[in-house]
Amino acid sequence: MTLPGASSAGLATERARPRIRLQLTSLYATTLLLVLLGTAALLRLAMRSALEREFDASMRSSALVVRSFFRLEIAEFQTIEATLKHMAGELVFDERSVRIARPDGTSFETVGAPPRRLPLHPAGPMRSLTMPLDAGLAPGWTMVIEASAAATDAVEQQIDRWFLIGIPGVVLLAAAIGWWLTGRTLRPVGRMADAAMQIAPASGARLPINDPDDELGRLGTTFNGLLERLDGALLQQRRFLADAAHELRTPLARMRGRLEVAALGKGNGSPVLTELQEDLLRMSRQVDELLQLARADAGEGASHERFASLYLDDLVADELQRWQHDATHAGIALTASVLQEAPTRAEPTLIGRLLGILLDNALRYGHRGGHVDLRVQADGDAVLLEVEDDGIGIPAADRARIFDRFFRGDEARRLRADGSGLGLAIAAWIVQLHGGTIGIDAAPRAVGTLVTIRLPRDPMA
Repeated sequence: MTLPGASSAGLATERARPRIRLQLTSLYATTLLLVLLGTAALLRLAMRSALEREFDASMRSSALVVRSFFRLEIAEFQTIEATLKHMAGELVFDERSVRIARPDGTSFETVGAPPRRLPLHPAGPMRSLTMPLDAGLAPGWTMVIEASAAATDAVEQQIDRWFLIGIPGVVLLAAAIGWWLTGRTLRPVGRMADAAMQIAPASGARLPINDPDDELGRLGTTFNGLLERLDGALLQQRRFLADAAHELRTPLARMRGRLEVAALGKGNGSPVLTELQEDLLRMSRQVDELLQLARADAGEGASHERFASLYLDDLVADELQRWQHDATHAGIALTASVLQEAPTRAEPTLIGRLLGILLDNALRYGHRGGHVDLRVQADGDAVLLEVEDDGIGIPAADRARIFDRFFRGDEARRLRADGSGLGLAIAAWIVQLHGGTIGIDAAPRAVGTLVTIRLPRDPMA
């Protein structure tokens, strides 16, 4: 039984948070990012190695050109120095220079000319390659090819920029596509969750299934089978409870009648007969409560055809008169400090039962010299009923379970062992049936309990 006043906002909020969708998308995007970063690192290493090999090959090619040119020209100029002087004015390379060194390691310089370098002085980081000029024709002479690596570095930097821009862009695009795909994939789960929130016990409703052959479909089919078994067990339990309560009412009524006759025959009665009467009265009340809950579970009494327009303040005033004797016997003052006109639509018998449960609890767990106050007033589109006492109160830890069946707090069990823990569960069902809410808090004076009930106001009044 869903408790009146129990909000599903927390569940709705929890359901609205796409945690699984976010986790799957994050995992997908993170995995893709790591794969792309690893691939980019490998590609960068491979491309750098290829560029360096190509650069070294071009430097060796330049050195071979110098050597070939030297071999051709030395036949004409006869000496090494004359040949090199001639080559200094004839041989030119772009973005690299050639320096010729003598066997003693000093640079060869042409008399009256600039140092033996090619006219272009490359800029940026330099790399060099040293090779023999010609072991046979110029023994000991070497040539040093120097070239700028700026072009290679520029290519690598351009590739890095492409990776820096491209990888995040690809990951963001993939994350967006992954978000859309996971949302589309998990949409049946959302529909099943929405349907599950609306399924009432033993209602026969089941989870919607798009494709019974996929993983989600098999999961939904399994849950539907579980719901079938639970509905069957719940129906059996309800039938048993209703039948047992119904069958117990008749023998209990007979026993109470016989005890009353026996008590009349004894004059003032005996203590034993009095205790038996009280025990049977408690048993009868508990059987009535069980039967009421069984009917509530079965949906009996839930028809609004028996609802009528009435004034809640009139019902409270009538019920107050009926409970004055019990209040006087308990030594508790029972009053109604506020009785404003409060029109509503309700089933009078059930509202009387609701008031009886609240007043019975207030008197049972109050103390002599205590006070119970009822207040009825209109509050916008609702009518408000408040029952305040200065009894033992309900600890904050117990209030979340106070409407559970058979639940009783430690202090309540200590003071009164004869309770069943069903009264407030029935009260909650009655309020829910009328479309209202019920809540229990500490009394404003921090002693006792305040029960607040809101029922819809009759729009026709």
